[in-house]
Amino acid sequence: MITRRDMMKTIAGSAAIASQLFAAIALAEAAEGAATGETKAKAPNLLAGDKGVTVRPIMLHDLPDMPGKQISMVVVEFAPGAGNSPHSHPGSTVAYVLEGSVVSQVDPDKPVTYHVGQTWYELPSHTHRIARNASKTRPAKILAVLISDKGQDLVLPPT
Repeated sequence: MITRRDMMKTIAGSAAIASQLFAAIALAEAAEGAATGETKAKAPNLLAGDKGVTVRPIMLHDLPDMPGKQISMVVVEFAPGAGNSPHSHPGSTVAYVLEGSVVSQVDPDKPVTYHVGQTWYELPSHTHRIARNASKTRPAKILAVLISDKGQDLVLPPT
């Protein structure tokens, strides 16, 4: 059985590499698109209007043992007092608090405040009613790992 400590060592070591790899892929795709004149349509970002919230993708990978599925890792940064609009995710989601404290409420549960080192799980397609920084003076940051159908948007309207 893998311990939380082992998982965090693995994530800490691979997060920087994954971030660099993701940036290199994005640059390569942009260069390829510029060379061929192609542009990829982007899905609307449902959380784009949420001031003080930054979502930074760090990894996207197909799951060969689960055909048609992908795993994504994103870092979500919350400025002091900032929060997300209600939304849902199409697949299983696990969140880990990297910095600060975050208040989260996923239907049908009540709001819970999570602190550094704590995690939570979100069932597929359940509405995430509250996702906000618990502090008005300090930033907060989470790492979210999502499993979804290949090519599917990671953030959907609330259900």
